[in-house]
Amino acid sequence: MLRGIGFWDTDIIPEDWHIFLQAFFSLGEKVKTIPIYLVISRDAVNGINSFQAYRSRYEQEKRWAWGVTDVPYALFKFFTTPEIPTLPKLFRVYHIVETHLLWPITFFLITLGASIPGIINPVFGRTTLGYNLPRMSGFILTITTIFLIVLIIIDMKSRPKRPTHYSVAKTPLLLIQWILLPIVSFFFSSLPALEAHTRLLMGKRLEYKVTKKI
Repeated sequence: MLRGIGFWDTDIIPEDWHIFLQAFFSLGEKVKTIPIYLVISRDAVNGINSFQAYRSRYEQEKRWAWGVTDVPYALFKFFTTPEIPTLPKLFRVYHIVETHLLWPITFFLITLGASIPGIINPVFGRTTLGYNLPRMSGFILTITTIFLIVLIIIDMKSRPKRPTHYSVAKTPLLLIQWILLPIVSFFFSSLPALEAHTRLLMGKRLEYKVTKKI
């Protein structure tokens, strides 16, 4: 298959997703991914110390966010491959556009999205909708907290049995990670994605850095 689609581009940062798009737009619906519903785990980012580990995680996320370069490629191929049915193409293009364009702004939409219209346009803030929008947003976020609690319970139950060397006193640390989720989401998801997109917008390069993992 690789020989048939011309192998992979050596100057592409998100090579795994791009090679799938190459194969799909060359071979059509013959190429598809089949999910395997198994409990899996991922390698943890590592470093010589905690700071280096955090930095490597940031760089890894930035490299993944560089995959937005596939958006124009996918849009171009969408209109230049009439032999492939529209619906499968539309599904894949929509998925890649949604993933990469919402990536850097989701944090800001959730935290500030309801307040920004009133800040930009004070007149809107004095309307009924402008007055109630932040309150409705807060109410919706409160409801989602219930589902977060359910997610925490599922996470705790799906973990393996506590090792004997792991102190029971450390168990609350597993809950603190959920409290820190908004902060972690900003610094290790939205911010690196925003930097990657800004670099691309300004014509800056991105060096491919291999992430050290455990």
